[in-house]
Amino acid sequence: MSKVLGIIAEYDPFHNGHAYMVKEAINCVSDVYDCTPDDVIRIAAISGDFTQRGEPALIDKWSRAEMAMRQGFDLVVGMPVVFCCNNAGYFAKAGVEILESLGAEVIAFGSETTHLQTLLNAASRRASITEEQQEMIKSMVKEGKSYPAALSEVLGEEVQFGPNDSLGIEYIRHMKKAAPIPVKRRGAEHDSGEAFGPIASASFIRRRLLDGEPLEAVSELIPSTTMDVLKRESEAQGFCSPDMLFKLIASKVASSSDDELNAVYGAEEGLGSKLKDEFRYAAGWDGLLWALKSKRYTMTRVQRVLIHMLTNLTKDMVHEAKPYVRILAFNARGAAHLKSLKRSDALTLTLIENIKTDLKEHPDLRSTFEMDILSADLYNIALGRDLYTNSEYVKKPLIF
Repeated sequence: MSKVLGIIAEYDPFHNGHAYMVKEAINCVSDVYDCTPDDVIRIAAISGDFTQRGEPALIDKWSRAEMAMRQGFDLVVGMPVVFCCNNAGYFAKAGVEILESLGAEVIAFGSETTHLQTLLNAASRRASITEEQQEMIKSMVKEGKSYPAALSEVLGEEVQFGPNDSLGIEYIRHMKKAAPIPVKRRGAEHDSGEAFGPIASASFIRRRLLDGEPLEAVSELIPSTTMDVLKRESEAQGFCSPDMLFKLIASKVASSSDDELNAVYGAEEGLGSKLKDEFRYAAGWDGLLWALKSKRYTMTRVQRVLIHMLTNLTKDMVHEAKPYVRILAFNARGAAHLKSLKRSDALTLTLIENIKTDLKEHPDLRSTFEMDILSADLYNIALGRDLYTNSEYVKKPLIF
């Protein structure tokens, strides 16, 4: 009997560490549920053209979906940018809800700890956090402590959780149907500046490619299928770097008032006004970051604020956003699984297939999906790509 495995990821790009994690997750599912690896249906929910760290992805979501499919996935769906370019809580909530809607019985994730009960206990503590504790955390963050560190201190946690643990705890906190499976992270740590044999972090690979190194420099760190996709995209238009967004953001800041910028999600505490005062002195993306970076605001938060400014994302839009299922790629088994879900009315989220028709029937999803449309347009403008052929209205799911 088949079991459905879900994984939330960015695959920016898909590398050897990802391949290892997927294989381990499949083996774990087959061991726990007494089935063969071939009985495991694999579904990935991936971020859009702007990622959780607040930067444009190296290559677009369609190409990253292709990477996943060529590494054994049956179905790849996209996460709305409102959620995936956001903090860990929003990112995890949307990813879990999408995967559970698609029938995921197990959700696997990379972890430094991998001791499931420790992660479960942490998720339980964080689910019952009080308003008083929240205020304590906010106060500590204002003083310069990172949110994860402040959270751990207020809750009296003795375990030093890594970044993958923290995200995994958020996944567990939002799971209602699926069972969690942590997979021990192997080799390079998150955002590590070096490779460990054939394993390196995605950030290490991105840095080398965006610094102009040839693809051959990372060939031992990625599967050959990833190399094929990267080579094609590199030759077509190159890779998208944060600096490609600089003029778009500068234009946005120049044409917006202080009030408009301060209304952007994440910039409510005067970050918009500060950027309005400083952006003329910035020579590029990094200059914008350092104009806003402070003890109180992490670099990742600043990066996300810049993306939110570019897309006019407001707090109300985030709070009103609802996830949906947007198919990026599938094979015959993935199609059969989708058909089964539709036939049994088990799909609990709206499936967006025809944009114009589906959004008319579901107006509550319009503002969230329109943010995806805008994000794709901005990403294509930054890369200098044709807006029509690469638009959300024209792109169709990849079939394998």
